[in-house]
Amino acid sequence: MKLSPKLNIILLFSFWLPSLTAQEVRTPPATTLAELPASIPIDASTQADLSPEIETPDFEIESTQIKLIDVVEPPPMPGLPPVEGTMTLKIHSVVDPGLPEIPEHSPALPEELATGGEVEPVNSNLLDMGIVSISATVYDHSRTLLTCNMGGGIDKTITAWSNIDFNHFSGIGNFEAKGADGKTRSYMLLMSSGDETTDSTPNSATPKIPAIPNGTPAFVIETINPDPDSVKLLEDLHALYRDEGKNMAEATAAREKAEAEKRAYLLANPPKPKDVTVYFWKHEVLEEAPQTEGGQP
Repeated sequence: MKLSPKLNIILLFSFWLPSLTAQEVRTPPATTLAELPASIPIDASTQADLSPEIETPDFEIESTQIKLIDVVEPPPMPGLPPVEGTMTLKIHSVVDPGLPEIPEHSPALPEELATGGEVEPVNSNLLDMGIVSISATVYDHSRTLLTCNMGGGIDKTITAWSNIDFNHFSGIGNFEAKGADGKTRSYMLLMSSGDETTDSTPNSATPKIPAIPNGTPAFVIETINPDPDSVKLLEDLHALYRDEGKNMAEATAAREKAEAEKRAYLLANPPKPKDVTVYFWKHEVLEEAPQTEGGQP
């Protein structure tokens, strides 16, 4: 039977169309185990301030100048008013306290590092996947439009829809995923996210969100012929949420609660500019006598 040209076009189009419109709902492999590094707390809001305290020497003050300065500082949190007020600047002239000199050069490396010895063996089962940039637009805290890049060109970029609220990935800088082959993939994440709400009005600019069942973390890839490593990234991200999602959601809720409490406190107790104290002294550096050849002055 001879097909007409028109029928040929219709048949070709019918075979080509599914590759563009088919939206397969994918879930992470059950054999993939993902976890956060044990050394990094999942809830950053509970971390103590580890900044070292600066010990002030017992200065002998010779003279003091005091100035009052009106200042306007940036707000302590987005959406709050700026910090305004008068700060007190104290400038103390003190006797040289004899603090140790700051070395001109960096300290020498330990001998084993300088010589290349005692090098930790390379783990052949650990795959460094590099830095991954992720842009997440979260709709109604239930669906997320993801754009991920594996650190390469446009061929390393993948776009997908997820049934995860990716706000729960906030504060997570890296994670690992181990596959059935025994290889562990290590990722570093650079994330940016924003929240949107869907709008059913005819003029809504909300993109069409594919149907993804709730429950198991799942995603739908929008990119045609995606890079295999990028697909593996999406699988590992969703495996991480499958394994750690409850803790991640609780940590996000704790951070949001702490932020709301801090905002309310700052509104009720507006901060004032902090006073500044400056100590300065004259310090004479003794120059070493020039060395002649042979090491004798």
